[in-house]
Amino acid sequence: MSNIDTKAPTKAKSTPKKSATKAAATNDSTQFVEETLAYAPVEVLMLKQLVKTSLNARKTPATAADIEGRATSIEGVGVLQNLVVFRMADGQFGVAAGETRRLALNLLMEQGRSAAGVPVTPEFPVVAKVVDEDKARAISYAENGQRSNLTPADQLANFRDMAEDGTPVEQIAAILGYRTAHVRKCLKLTTVAPQLQELLKTDQITLDQLGALAATDDHQRQCQVWNNARHHESRQTFKALRESVLNDEVAAADSHLVAFVGLEAYKAAGGETREDLFAESVILTNPIQLETLAIAKLQAAADTAAKNEGWAWALGRYNEVKSWGEDEKAFSTIRLYPKLTDEQREDIRQLEGEKETIENMIEDADDQWEHTPRLEQIEARIDEINEDAEKSVWAEDVKAKAGVVAYLKDGKICIQRGVMKMEDIKQEKKVEREKIKAETPPSEKSLSAALITSLSAERTLAVAATLAQNPAVALAMHTYKLARSIFDNKGYYSVMHTTVESQRNICLKQAANADIENGLANQKLTELHESWLSRFPQDWTADFTWLLTWQQADVLALLTYCVAQGIDGISAQIYNQRVSHSLAPVEKALDFQIGDWWKPTSANYFSRIGKDQIVDALNSAGKTGKARDAETLTRKDAAEFAEAVLKETDWLPGCMTTVEVPQEDAGSTGNAEDDTDIDNAANDNQAA
Repeated sequence: MSNIDTKAPTKAKSTPKKSATKAAATNDSTQFVEETLAYAPVEVLMLKQLVKTSLNARKTPATAADIEGRATSIEGVGVLQNLVVFRMADGQFGVAAGETRRLALNLLMEQGRSAAGVPVTPEFPVVAKVVDEDKARAISYAENGQRSNLTPADQLANFRDMAEDGTPVEQIAAILGYRTAHVRKCLKLTTVAPQLQELLKTDQITLDQLGALAATDDHQRQCQVWNNARHHESRQTFKALRESVLNDEVAAADSHLVAFVGLEAYKAAGGETREDLFAESVILTNPIQLETLAIAKLQAAADTAAKNEGWAWALGRYNEVKSWGEDEKAFSTIRLYPKLTDEQREDIRQLEGEKETIENMIEDADDQWEHTPRLEQIEARIDEINEDAEKSVWAEDVKAKAGVVAYLKDGKICIQRGVMKMEDIKQEKKVEREKIKAETPPSEKSLSAALITSLSAERTLAVAATLAQNPAVALAMHTYKLARSIFDNKGYYSVMHTTVESQRNICLKQAANADIENGLANQKLTELHESWLSRFPQDWTADFTWLLTWQQADVLALLTYCVAQGIDGISAQIYNQRVSHSLAPVEKALDFQIGDWWKPTSANYFSRIGKDQIVDALNSAGKTGKARDAETLTRKDAAEFAEAVLKETDWLPGCMTTVEVPQEDAGSTGNAEDDTDIDNAANDNQAA
């Protein structure tokens, strides 16, 4: 693990202050070893008196190659380094340091070989220093660590053995030359599932990985996480293993949520923790408590914003409300883009200039701390100005029905404004439907979607025929559409549709049953179409250069006709009691009158409504007597009768009368990203 050193330190570093404690421990360890060995008596023992002992620090058996290599060396020059032993109760001597040398001598004896010319027998003399048994383990650890470095598994086993013998952690650290914190971590690793510790002996797992798994005391959980990760390298990192093994607990050192709530606040609310040795922090064992505190803090921030700014409601949650997924079912977001005043823009310009000057002054990291407070003040002030601009953009009528959401981002509270609850939207639509239903004349209730679509198609062709003869409006409207696309491309906006694709055939198809082909509007458009086509050169589709030879007035007139072909006002819904409500702006600009192009007939209207509605239509036109006559007729006859009676009048169904133009732009208080077209937004507003 990055914070577990598997090597006993040999020299204190001179620069980092943190190494002082570690250096002191190293000096204590060295002094302990030197003093113990200096005063230990030297005795010449026989090879047969030397035995293996559990107090030897090397737990991992020496390999055959290691033993043979050492035997060859001893065969040539003898035993150059004294063994360290202690007297055992049975009179033999346990080898605390030099076990590989003992095994090598035994091999020479078994094979009838010599050591520096002296045959190795059971009585072969071996020079050894004899120490007290209570010091043998520490001497063995220090001797092995300084000479050949113990394996991580051996290191952990010795720490565990010394602790089980009753040696305090602080004393183990002092004797072996480690910091107390390091010893505590190693002892913690000895509590990991035994099968995982076995893997350490064969290098199938690292100390880092063991440390990550030690974040929990649950052996089953440790093994489960390791088994799931061992075939996936990306899951074997310290961070990945730690996150997996913690399951539903929270490591304070890695949690933005803990930083946001505050560890002391969590504890004050009754939250419990346990020690987290490997992050030098704590683990929170009650994540529900932590989440409850976080949501409460976010809710308080949302409540404050709603109260100060006048929003209808407030909500605290972890994340910003999105326009997709589960949020799409519960919320609708209104996005407006704040506009800075000249004064605010100038303030930001000056602040950013000052920030750039300070950053240019900073030569290296050592100078940065002096300027950090001012840089933070500048950033905070810029955020404050932008926040003020965002607050001011919202109209009071929007705030009266929308709310604010406080959420967490990068450990900080952010406020999302202009969020609508879908339940409120549905209720608002319900109220609007009831209002429309109450205001809709009896003759127009329950109009079918097919009839509304047909009427909107006929109206669209009539507007197109009028627009095709008005270059000024067509050019202005089309240029406006292009300008919005080029200069205001922040999202969807609701304006009059103009495209480069003809909508005429669609209109003809949608109103085929209404004899639309013989209508005045279609006749006019057909006339214009044939007239223009007759003026085109034979190969006009090859390129556009032929238009360069035309008079500008003619080109403009052709553009006008093409723009008119792209008008799209077809809808299956009634909005504000009118069909094709989206055509209102262009109708106003054209001073359009539907009565100049369309009259209700049996084919296009009366035969497609009920007889009671036909009677209501005659009554609303002031033909009360004729209405009574219609009551006695069949529906088919009543439809033809109504056409004949109203033919010479100016009567129109209410849904086909002049559309009132909205006072504000359709996107001025709506959602620039999520708004739909006016007709589509009114899907639930059709007459019931």
